[in-house]
Amino acid sequence: MDTYDASTSPTAERRLAERLVAAGLAGLILPFVQFGWLLLVAALSDNSHCGHFGCVGRLADAWTAGNWVAVALAWPLLHLLRVRPAWSVAVLAPFFLVPIWELADVQISVVAGLFAYPLAALVSAPRLSWRRRSLALPLFLLLCAFLALSSG
Repeated sequence: MDTYDASTSPTAERRLAERLVAAGLAGLILPFVQFGWLLLVAALSDNSHCGHFGCVGRLADAWTAGNWVAVALAWPLLHLLRVRPAWSVAVLAPFFLVPIWELADVQISVVAGLFAYPLAALVSAPRLSWRRRSLALPLFLLLCAFLALSSG
């Protein structure tokens, strides 16, 4: 007897692909939010108390705070890009983002969302089998191993 599995239908596959692409797009857009935050902090900061090398420490703190500003703005952006449910992707993404931020250089951590948001979208995809959802974990561990080995 044949049983129909709705999670493997062509429309479900297409919706999953659209969800992953939209989540990756959000991961690419959010660093621009972070740069905007950094520029805002730099423009509004009082540089009269900075030493010879400028306010590098203040900007580094602003960059770290910008990470979390971008995470906070992920839900509205994901919702705007029609990732449904957007809140679950926004909540799960930091679990992928933080290890990448810790393991990667600044250049790679800027595009961490390109990996983290699609992985979070895969894990939280509605009507997807647990076997297919579990693909995200080995992909993420492989990425973390690569980052750990490449950073020396």
